[in-house]
Amino acid sequence: MLRGSSGAELSPEEVAALLHIADGCRDLEAIREDHLSRLQTLTLIEQRGASFGLTAIGFQTVAWIRSR
Repeated sequence: MLRGSSGAELSPEEVAALLHIADGCRDLEAIREDHLSRLQTLTLIEQRGASFGLTAIGFQTVAWIRSR
């Protein structure tokens, strides 16, 4: 588990999903629905039409993850 800047503990799979979205992934089939739901619940991502994007907290968390 990794505790991000949001204070929430993220599994390695959730971190991978978050980074996938941060990198502009449009292939939602590549990300498990439960990971998308949890990232939304933590307000790290938000739905934007048919895809997802990072929230302000999501951007901070990705920056924190990448700086480690």
